[in-house]
Amino acid sequence: MAHRARPAGADTVLRREAGTYPPGMDTWPRVEADLQVIARYLARRDLSAMHRTEVRRSFDVLVLCGSGVLATVDQAAQACHDGLVGSILVTGGVGHSTPFLAEAVRRNPAYDDVQTDGRPEAAVIAAILERHLGVPAQRISTEEAATHCGENAELSLRMLAGRPGTASVLLVQDPTMQRRTHASFDRHQRLLGTGFEIVSQAPFVPVVRQDGVGDGSGSTAWTLERFASLALGEVRRLHDAEEGYGPRGAGFIDHVDVPDMVLAASRRLRMMGWVPISR
Repeated sequence: MAHRARPAGADTVLRREAGTYPPGMDTWPRVEADLQVIARYLARRDLSAMHRTEVRRSFDVLVLCGSGVLATVDQAAQACHDGLVGSILVTGGVGHSTPFLAEAVRRNPAYDDVQTDGRPEAAVIAAILERHLGVPAQRISTEEAATHCGENAELSLRMLAGRPGTASVLLVQDPTMQRRTHASFDRHQRLLGTGFEIVSQAPFVPVVRQDGVGDGSGSTAWTLERFASLALGEVRRLHDAEEGYGPRGAGFIDHVDVPDMVLAASRRLRMMGWVPISR
């Protein structure tokens, strides 16, 4: 299904970070426009492309965080085949994303030989990379204890610190969690005293439609309701306030400057009754 262009008027309101919409604007265009603003912010993409000849550089390792979005696995494999990365470190134990990963694997008939029951996310993803996406086993390593974003960062960095010659990291995560994951890596780099260059690249920027949210090709990664709840939850966690994850809140990440445009979009959606959920 072709994605409709965002409605005229919504862009104007959002650019000036206003708290109101043009008079008479329907509800759905408001929801679509605000969710798209948040989606573009959360899906941090530091590179203009993912091919070595276009980027004109390579990375020592790609750190792939376990999630229910299999596009991250495809991107990691392609980066390896293209020579953009030297190896892949998959991080993820059994956590909040594990059931969603298992369900995504079960829905893909190509992966019917990949066992998910009782297995950590990293082991499941490593099996897909090797068996189905042609990544040599010697170029894959796993970290299978992390249960949340902070542990993904801490445990991965500890492993990489023991690898002489590793200096650059390409970080890949579920688009809704890419920005917070990068913030977690920044915090744990500071705490551990590591100095890796870390570059983020979400596999895609989510495209918001009424029938679901995905990569724009017609495939759906989330229902609209789940995506909206996840997106609002991420804005709340990133915002350095009492209920957030920054220094003024839980202290899980360092201070993040969330753009006013994103905060305004989140406020408007909450006022319309959309509710964030915990991961």
